[in-house]
Order: sequence, then structure tokens, then C-alpha cells
Amino acid sequence: MLALYLDEAEQNTWDELLPELSLTINSDISDTTGFSPAFIMQGREPRLPKTLFDQATPDHTSNQPPPGEKAEQMRELFRIVKDNSERASDEQRRHYNLRRREWRPPVGSLVLLRRHVLSKASEGYTAKLAAKYDGPYTVHKFLSPNPLQLQVPGSRRRRTVGLSDIKEYHDTDDDEHPDAIEKATS
Repeated sequence: MLALYLDEAEQNTWDELLPELSLTINSDISDTTGFSPAFIMQGREPRLPKTLFDQATPDHTSNQPPPGEKAEQMRELFRIVKDNSERASDEQRRHYNLRRREWRPPVGSLVLLRRHVLSKASEGYTAKLAAKYDGPYTVHKFLSPNPLQLQVPGSRRRRTVGLSDIKEYHDTDDDEHPDAIEKATS
């Protein structure tokens, strides 16, 4: 949001925009709750700078409800916000789970293990260009619903990993690929 209000030449004055940005964020109505953060916290929308003059005029009358009524309004507001948040959470969960599938590899199958590598500028190594998965490994056994033991094929070495860090291994042997067979016969 800061980039929208800054010129290329004035990038060192970003801190002067913080009050305006704070007001913008606090008065923006959330899609999830249906209310602005300021309204949820204070029970009213923030006074914008041009309305400060209106508040200081002597003929202005306060229309604030009594404290007991205000407390009841805030309880009702919190109930509505909670319902709206739960509804939004359910909707987001539904959209997320549309393409999500539960997968558990059978014991003895081959899988790939996600690598967690870091870049090293001193060695000229960029993690972004590194292989994302390592393997294949053989699924040795499940320790519980999520963690499992992998074994390096042809070795006795085993690793304990989480189910979210593995993916199915597909053998890409050229002898079995249909295009490779077609090229070999022509």
C-alpha cells in the first residue's frame, strides 16, 4: 500500500504516511467480519479528519447511547462478527478442500522426500534453482497416522519424516515411456 502513495524520488518519506495508512486500514470493512476493525474495537467508526471540525462546533449534540445499552450493542456486534468469521472460515475450508486429497502411500512403495535447502551466496548456490525433492525412498512403516519411516533402497539407513513432506514417485524410465518405444521402433 505504501508504494501506491510514494513517488520514486520520495521513498525516504514513507513514515510520514503512517497516520493516513493506519486510518485507511482501521476504517476498511473486512470481507470476513463485515465490519471495520475500528468499529469492532470501539463500537463506532473513526472520526475522519474533516469531521473533527464538526465535533468541535458548539451546537453539536452527542447521540451516544447509555453505557448499558452500548455494552449490549457491543455483545451483539461480537456475536455477529463471530458468526461471520465462522461462516467465512467454513467457506475458505470448502474451497481449499476441493482439490485436496487424502493420500497415504502403501508400505513398500517408492516416494520422493521434500528437500529443505538454503541459498549460499558465498558458494554461488541458489535454493530456488535446486531440486525440490530427493529420492526415491521406500516406505518402511508408519509410526502413527502422520510420521513414517523411509528407507534408502539398497541400504539399511532410515529417516523419520512427516506425511506432508513426501510425494508419490513416478518412474520416468525411458524404456517404458510410450514416446521412447515409438522412437525406438521407427
